[in-house]
Amino acid sequence: MKDKIYIFGHQNPDTDSICSAIAYANLKKALGYKKATAYRLGAISNETQYALDYFNVQIPRQIEKLELKVKDLYLRNVICVKPQDSIVEAVDVIVNKNKYSTPVVDEQERIIGVVTLIDLYNSLIGKVSNDHLKNSKTPFKNIVKALEGNVIHGTYPYEFVEGEVSTLSEVISGKTLLKGDILIAKNLKDNNEIVFNSGASCIIISKENEDKSVDEIPEDYEGIVIEVNTSIFNIIKIIEKTVPIEKMINKRTFEYFELNDSLEEIKEQILASQHRSFPVVDEDGKVVGLLARSDLLKVNRKKVILVDHNEKDQSIEGIEDAEILEIIDHHKIGNVQTMAPLFFRAEPVGCTATIIYDLYKEEKIPIPKEMAGIMLSAILSDTLLFNSPTCTHKDKETAKELARIAGVNMNAYGMDMIIAGTAIEHDETPEALITRDMKRFAFGKHKIMVSQINTGDFKALSNMLPVLKQKIEEICQNEELDLAVLMVTSIIIGGTEIIIAGKNKVIAQKAFELNLDEDTIFLSGVFSRKKQVIPKLMNAAQT
Repeated sequence: MKDKIYIFGHQNPDTDSICSAIAYANLKKALGYKKATAYRLGAISNETQYALDYFNVQIPRQIEKLELKVKDLYLRNVICVKPQDSIVEAVDVIVNKNKYSTPVVDEQERIIGVVTLIDLYNSLIGKVSNDHLKNSKTPFKNIVKALEGNVIHGTYPYEFVEGEVSTLSEVISGKTLLKGDILIAKNLKDNNEIVFNSGASCIIISKENEDKSVDEIPEDYEGIVIEVNTSIFNIIKIIEKTVPIEKMINKRTFEYFELNDSLEEIKEQILASQHRSFPVVDEDGKVVGLLARSDLLKVNRKKVILVDHNEKDQSIEGIEDAEILEIIDHHKIGNVQTMAPLFFRAEPVGCTATIIYDLYKEEKIPIPKEMAGIMLSAILSDTLLFNSPTCTHKDKETAKELARIAGVNMNAYGMDMIIAGTAIEHDETPEALITRDMKRFAFGKHKIMVSQINTGDFKALSNMLPVLKQKIEEICQNEELDLAVLMVTSIIIGGTEIIIAGKNKVIAQKAFELNLDEDTIFLSGVFSRKKQVIPKLMNAAQT
């Protein structure tokens, strides 16, 4: 696949979301998907930063939303004209190539306006004078190009037309021609002397299917002679249309779009416009294509792969407009809808990285040391050094093999990573602590938030519990949540302190067997939000 593939985990990404996205992007590239790229949907934690720094892996770029832009459309090829081009050329481009209008560009190929068939038609209404080409500053090359004739002698002395257009009958009637004038005549067999002594600098001969249009051209004739295989009438009509389009260009009110314009923002403008097509330019103002109204239906949707999540509410804004190619996850199946069949790999293991390790093995792709290191980090993080009930035998065996490839002592590295990740920065706010790893859920009509803080210094964090409780109360009110649950987890003391808030905190009180006047409880042996907290809340919300 030549298209770019966006690979990312959930919002408020944890170490598994970040590291699994990076490792899977590396695997896809090894399989030939050269534009597979890892991204993140939020700031990374101290723990993730520690893992990436330790194994010298770059942080993925953050994206806020998958916004469809003009560059995601299948733009039409476009041919542009320039101000000095003739009406003949512009009409040909519009009718045979661009259909509705054509962009006009300067010498640097940057857009300066648009010209339509109506603009060109209006310019031809009315009587055309003999000096029309001169007054319009018509490049002489426009005439040669439009007539598609055969230059059989000489050159025109000027770049632009500097005289009038006359016919042989006018000369015979006594009209005097000057240097720069153009003379149109039929077969010259009987009028050679009159034509070449007329003073005209350009002689256009209507050949009309005759083998020979002129007997002999005087050697001292200093002008240009052009044979054209059509009638004098047609020659005159063509020449009238060789004037440059410069004065017919709409330079003030024309509409165009840029490649990075949002489709959502320009859609109404396109539908309300009187125009049927619009030029599209790049960041330098150079025309790269044409956009018609019907093209809005032909979107090249962004290709994405979701890791460590499969629920719309946990994914990126605009996911509904993307084409989901794959989902790699270890959670329950959520509500992400797809437009086409996809590869969906979900397993009941403790970490997405465990599944990605298997995918490397199945594809027989060697795992680089740094990829092994970050996948190991993801497993150690998600399983809380194998203390979480979500941890499986497969997670443990995979971690051992990844530690061997990465060349680290699994237990020592894991403890260092957890401690580094749970350290509280001196300037870190209570809100920042809560939103480090915060997930939202909908249990029927109830909107619930569950946040988890892993800490290696439970005593220090316990001093902040009153402030943290106040903050989750504020979050409940500001985000109109029914219930907020904060988990403060320590693998060192072996459990989790639960703090609850919200107008429906009775759900949590029922789930954790609290009295109605209680809003905190320490749960020994509880480490997993997914397996030990969420199921209890779901059951309580339904009873």
